[in-house]
Amino acid sequence: MYDGPIIDTHHHIWVVKDYPWLTAPPSPKIFGPEYELLRRDYLIDDLLADFGDHNVVKSVHEQAHYNPPDHVGETRWLQGVADEHGFPHGIVGHANIAGDDLGTVLDGHLEYSNFRGIRQVVAWHPDRSVWQVVDRPDFCMSPEFRRGLEVLEARDVHFELQGFANQFGIFAELVAGHPGLRFCLVHGGLLTADDDETFDIWRRALEPLAKFDNLSVKCSGPNVINWETPRPLAAVSRQYNALIDMFGAERCFFGSNFPVEKLMITYDEVVALCRGALADRTAAEQRAFFHDTAEAFYRLG
Repeated sequence: MYDGPIIDTHHHIWVVKDYPWLTAPPSPKIFGPEYELLRRDYLIDDLLADFGDHNVVKSVHEQAHYNPPDHVGETRWLQGVADEHGFPHGIVGHANIAGDDLGTVLDGHLEYSNFRGIRQVVAWHPDRSVWQVVDRPDFCMSPEFRRGLEVLEARDVHFELQGFANQFGIFAELVAGHPGLRFCLVHGGLLTADDDETFDIWRRALEPLAKFDNLSVKCSGPNVINWETPRPLAAVSRQYNALIDMFGAERCFFGSNFPVEKLMITYDEVVALCRGALADRTAAEQRAFFHDTAEAFYRLG
């Protein structure tokens, strides 16, 4: 079982007052309708305490829908946290990719040394309205959005792509059209159920994406979909090993999605689940998944 250094590439910290979705009355989310546990401050000391003795040597903070429209404000705050505490080492911020002010927003993010990339969630699922973050599945294919991706590429800023299997064909077209831009598919491709039929549809949908060397996969948040009980090791193992079989460990890496994952399991259990899922992989593959691939993708060396 892997016992080397870990880079956690997907976590959040927050002061609740700065995140409107946490101060608003609870409403259904991708991870479920009940999330009182999240509606409190979760600061860097809380995160480091959850890391415990797992040898998490570096981390990447994922944008968490900070107080709009001050997209750069989250990065500014996080850089201050990093300067004081050493974590996080990388910051993925937010911007409206199709916005006229994108260049200005990116330049604001880039004033902070730990900034690395942008996530704007484009997820759209045909069967669940709560999983429809944008108004159509091909939202990311608009001319304005694609011009925005060119602005990211010009500044060497990568894009974190979050969506469902029904969108993977669209994503393949998008990635093919921007070969010079680095993409990351978030949350392991958002597998929505563990039955054989859903898994097979998801796996086949991924195949067109696997051929693009400029696309990596973040195996984060194994319970991020609204599961009634924590997912078993066998299910997560099947998902993550399918991803490594298709993309290679040099393009797959670990993320916890804490504290959201805390709704289901502890940090100890997240790490144990992922270590167990990769137990039959070579030592080199495990080291790549938990550390080396993330260090290279996020330029943390």
